[in-house]
Amino acid sequence: MSNRSNVLRAIALAIAIPLLAPAAGSAHALFADHDPNRPVLEYVWIGFWHMVGGWDHLLFILGVVLIAGSLRSAAKLISLFVAGHSLTLLVATVAGWKLDPTLVDVVIALSLVYVGVQGLRGRPERLWVMGAAVFAFGLVHGLGLSTRLQDLGLPEDGVVVRVLVFNAGVEVGQLTALAVIVGVGTFAMRRLALRQREARLAYGTLVATGLLAAAVMSFPSQETRDAASPMAGTGSETCTRQAATPPQVLGGGHPAKAYYTPDEQAPEENLQHVIGDGLVVVRYHPRLARRDHRALERFVATQDPPYAIAAPDPAQREPLTAIAAFRTMSCTEVDMAALEGFYEDWIAEIRSRRQG
Repeated sequence: MSNRSNVLRAIALAIAIPLLAPAAGSAHALFADHDPNRPVLEYVWIGFWHMVGGWDHLLFILGVVLIAGSLRSAAKLISLFVAGHSLTLLVATVAGWKLDPTLVDVVIALSLVYVGVQGLRGRPERLWVMGAAVFAFGLVHGLGLSTRLQDLGLPEDGVVVRVLVFNAGVEVGQLTALAVIVGVGTFAMRRLALRQREARLAYGTLVATGLLAAAVMSFPSQETRDAASPMAGTGSETCTRQAATPPQVLGGGHPAKAYYTPDEQAPEENLQHVIGDGLVVVRYHPRLARRDHRALERFVATQDPPYAIAAPDPAQREPLTAIAAFRTMSCTEVDMAALEGFYEDWIAEIRSRRQG
């Protein structure tokens, strides 16, 4: 029995798994909570488990290996994919670029369709054409990785180191998962003494799997939509509004300034006092990126009259919360458009109350 037959049987077995569980479409989540103070080495495990759970990505790589036909060609193609996602992961994270992660998942799923169709057509005479496509898929995958990594919260310093450590975990997870899938698949085929299947069946199944996974991820379940939907009027997928009860103000006065830097502490009684007076208090985690600090400072400085106060809160888990007398908003990332919308809606309500 040839090595190529073993690989073919392994990929056929692996392809059957997502077909039996299409709900696994969201295979590219990062299994970690938002925590800007996370130890650097923890990013290795986050990257590792991300890749181990990314069955669609792994099937894509397996299909590439099968089409390559030789270890040397496969190594070249996989190196292009690694180079692509490593490049955009680093650049996008440092620059703060973000992309809809669901869109990335759909693109990776459609990459299975590409590999399957390419396999049905036969190994390309010019491998560089396929190499260009593999590199392009890597670029898109890196953008998705960057978006999800940023959503976990990154400190202002040491971003590059964390990205590199995370990427190392991704590559270790990729190699580990590939070895396990091919090994288990080959063992199962030998153990069950199944008949050899034609390569066209495996490639056709890849096409079907990619189309099915793309459809599942493009149209999430109602439960997923309800969980992800913010309160009407926020205009953001990262911020959620809730009703609130005005604070019982027993003392305090107006703060000495509108913006408190990360190393400053605003008197809590003063913040509660101005909330009762109708101002908006923005509490933020001190370990935000520098650009987010500048954006918040500009936001409170441009309000005339100064109806917004921004102050750090090391105890809160969310990067940003906005608090008014009768409503609050919490954000999983700093969304200035959502904050401005919250502020404008609240000021409009105050004016309406006064006119009434």
